Amino acid sequence: MAKKKVTYRDLMEHLEEIISELEKGEISIEDSMEKYEEGVKITKELLEILNKAEEKVKVMNGSEEVEF
Repeated sequence: MAKKKVTYRDLMEHLEEIISELEKGEISIEDSMEKYEEGVKITKELLEILNKAEEKVKVMNGSEEVEF
């Protein structure tokens, strides 16, 4: 079975859920640490997606740095 590609939006929604859970403060310190670590991992994935998109834009613009 093919693995579903996770989108930027999916990752952002999951990160927002994690943040919400952490802000409530209703979970144990152990669970909080796990959620925090998961949030850091998701943040790295999001940055990777953004960096790849930036590189594609640079290629489309002839490798010139263009301010948006």
